[in-house]
Amino acid sequence: MFFALLIVAVLLAVLVARLPRGAGRAFAAGAAVLALTAAAMVKLRAAHLPGHRPRPWRNP
Repeated sequence: MFFALLIVAVLLAVLVARLPRGAGRAFAAGAAVLALTAAAMVKLRAAHLPGHRPRPWRNP
């Protein structure tokens, strides 16, 4: 999942570089930021970032 989110972020960054200025470019840039944030959250949840331990899952 982490690598899939990174690939999505890279593809969106390439799209941002190719699009002219406008709403489409802003949307792609925002989506790239959200993909990078989601990738960081995946790593944080798995406790692969320094200084963080695994977070227990809540059992409903």
